Amino acid sequence: MNAPYHSTFTPSQSDPETLEDLFVAREKLAQRILDGIQESATGANKHQRLLIGPRGIGKTHLVALLHHRVRRDAELDDRLRIAWLPEDPYIAGYHNLLLLILQTLQQTYALETLRQRLEDVLDLEDANQAEPLLEQLLVEFVGDKTLLLIVENLDDLLANLKETGQRKLRAFLQNHPITTLLATATSLSEAVAERENTFHGFFKIHTLDPFTVEDAVRLLTRMAQRAGSDDLANALCSPMGRARVRAVHYLAGGNPRIYVVFYDFLTRESLDDLVRPFMKLIDELTPYYQARMDRLAPLQRSIIDIMRRLRGAVTIKEIARQAMNTSQTISAQLGKLKDLGYVIQAAALGRSNYYELREPLMRFCLEVKEQRGRTVELFVQFLRVWYSATELARLAPDGVISLEQTHLREAMQRAQSELDPVCSMLKTDFQTYLIAGNHQAALEAAELAIQRDNDDKESWFCKALCLEKLDHDLEEQLACWRQVTEIDPENGLAWLSQEIILSQLGRFEEALLASAKALVLKADNYFFNISHAWSLKRVGRHAEAQTYFDKAPELIGEPKTAHAWIQSGLVWVMDRPEEALRAFGKALELNPRAIDSWGFIWDLFEEQGRYRLWHRMAEQMTALLPEEPIFWFSFGIANAELGRYEAALTAYDRALKIDPELNKKGIPADLHRTVVLSNLGRHTAALEVLESTPAPASEIIQFRHDLVHADTLMWLDRWEEGCAELDDVLNRFAPGLWTGWDLYIITKLIRGTQNPAIWKRFISVWLELFARHERLTKLGQGLVWRIRALTLPWISDSVARAWHDTWQELAGDLEEMALPLRLLKAGVDYKATRNPQVLLALAQEERRLLEPWLINLFKEEPDEIDREMENLLHVVKQRLTRAVDSELMPRAATTNAADPPAADA
Repeated sequence: MNAPYHSTFTPSQSDPETLEDLFVAREKLAQRILDGIQESATGANKHQRLLIGPRGIGKTHLVALLHHRVRRDAELDDRLRIAWLPEDPYIAGYHNLLLLILQTLQQTYALETLRQRLEDVLDLEDANQAEPLLEQLLVEFVGDKTLLLIVENLDDLLANLKETGQRKLRAFLQNHPITTLLATATSLSEAVAERENTFHGFFKIHTLDPFTVEDAVRLLTRMAQRAGSDDLANALCSPMGRARVRAVHYLAGGNPRIYVVFYDFLTRESLDDLVRPFMKLIDELTPYYQARMDRLAPLQRSIIDIMRRLRGAVTIKEIARQAMNTSQTISAQLGKLKDLGYVIQAAALGRSNYYELREPLMRFCLEVKEQRGRTVELFVQFLRVWYSATELARLAPDGVISLEQTHLREAMQRAQSELDPVCSMLKTDFQTYLIAGNHQAALEAAELAIQRDNDDKESWFCKALCLEKLDHDLEEQLACWRQVTEIDPENGLAWLSQEIILSQLGRFEEALLASAKALVLKADNYFFNISHAWSLKRVGRHAEAQTYFDKAPELIGEPKTAHAWIQSGLVWVMDRPEEALRAFGKALELNPRAIDSWGFIWDLFEEQGRYRLWHRMAEQMTALLPEEPIFWFSFGIANAELGRYEAALTAYDRALKIDPELNKKGIPADLHRTVVLSNLGRHTAALEVLESTPAPASEIIQFRHDLVHADTLMWLDRWEEGCAELDDVLNRFAPGLWTGWDLYIITKLIRGTQNPAIWKRFISVWLELFARHERLTKLGQGLVWRIRALTLPWISDSVARAWHDTWQELAGDLEEMALPLRLLKAGVDYKATRNPQVLLALAQEERRLLEPWLINLFKEEPDEIDREMENLLHVVKQRLTRAVDSELMPRAATTNAADPPAADA
């Protein structure tokens, strides 16, 4: 069965169902306009809307859709009289406009009396007599209803009315408030844009933006579904399909009309099937673009032609030289062409602005008539974006001289010397996404680029970074870095990244080989030396490791910038945490908005058990920079760790209010909210949050999510269901994902109840399931990490002792739990006595697992680190206050500031 007809160039001829099915990207705008029409029809406030955008951007589609929605609403339709004027009305004056409106109404509503009265007016010889009669007739016919006047190409109509007609129309609309206007235009006419002119400030203006790639995918997918082609619809949504759409997007410049014209292309697989329809497409589109050129003034056409010939982005100065005109004149005309949708500003370098044609397809189509037997440039360019360099080499064998193969060979030769245009666009995309912190979108763009060119080092590099940010499997990250070094064996950072991941996986000999290769390439880099030192230390080569540890400070020198201090802190973070804290503090003194540095400091506080200090600093930073969601999120964690659950919930909610996309960016605010709700005993609410949160982007967050979900079911007494899910979680997720921190289900148990009978029920299941999946070591790590819960104010010494005794009773005969139970007993004893001899009784290697964080948890007097961090907060506050004051001061007052900010502040 054939899909209903959809007109590419006249959407108003399409049936309502087709218009609805193919409507994408602008639903919110359509609803706002429809609400305005509804309000206009039922009250005195009449909305006047003007849609601005170049031809083909979708103005008529939107207008036609709104017209059908209005007519479909019987109650709304009854309150209106609708006059949808022809798209290109030939109006000679105001009286012609009135007559056209009335004739349109007469044809729409088929009223014989109105036709007769119009005939009487037409018999008048004096147009000046006709105007008041036509106005009166229009007011009478509309009566107590509202006139919905739909006018396309308003800019042309106002130009034809001239100033006199414009004033008469504005006067009628003001004196008879019965009309709501829905108009379209390719650009703002002077009558609307200029402050002193007739319709300035009259319309609510909506500029229709070009389609994004996502919009194009949705449109083309719906076209395929409407045609009954499910295979094509599925293919369009696949990575390769999206890459193909991106190729079309490169040519179409976001113009929806071009996507519709290109639709047939997406089903073409072989080259023979591609050439004939492509050349037909050029024939169809060339008159369209030539007509667009005919609408321009002579100088504007000349500018477009110059830009077409010069191909790339061009400066105003160069266009002026080619046009033999002044830069001022060309600049003014380019501004108008930009408003009309013909050109875009590509870049601004120094004092030079670069412009290019908005739609590459326009340049190609205008060039066709100049080819004169040579290869068609448009087709060559299309082949460059449609096929990768590898595919072109395969499709263009030697010895074939057909027209198709001639174009393929030309495209292949260019592919060998030019950047791949699709990969270039994808790289721009993933760089933009990385800067914005949208790592999932950046990952998708990088994977598409890799699919296009498997040997593109930059794309593999980006993929690896995104996988790290999204906490994907370490083996997956490692594979990316190995691909980078396969393409470029001289990439030291890729070797270093392999070393770090291999160390995390416990493959220390492999890690040492990777760090050695990195060091050969970057022998004078302090970070590479430190990393190699740690690799040597992990395999027991301590003396050799010390050589590189000693060398690193000499290579670092004295950092001068915030970034350099952060790098210095990262060098010491594992071996000398106090030095690392001071380095991060120095970075923040220079740049208080260095969010990463705050994160590193608070990570160290968590490792060292400095929760109260963390809480104080995070609280003050939320006051100093309340617009930063990460401070509120960190403040929430600090409150939660101190047992201040309501305050934690408030902080998490504030973070999500500032940035609702936090979860998608890898910051699991909703997961932390869930844990806090459970700690408050609100398990049903916790489950609702868990089950309404979108699927986590990273594997580690998915692991934590599923672990908490299983535990929450058990707390809700859905015991069998929860145990089965916990069994599944332990089976599905590799141990490499876990840290002791992840098992906050342990803390939840002691925080949630002080009843040993309930503890035993949970612990018994944990021991059984963790043993079944050979994860008892991970359970033991979690038990040690969660000794931190003993500091909560409602955990008394006797409760802590009972907690240890319960674990000892149930797990005392398990070899994997022997060390964790010993450390738990030491923690309980230290809580009760605060006696350092409790820790000294442990073997040195065991004692290091508890110090210094256990001491910091219970200490009451401030130490040197507390004082240094308080001083840091004082400096940060001064710098931020000074920055705000300088922004408020007049420019002249800040020119001679005696205390300028640091270079990277």
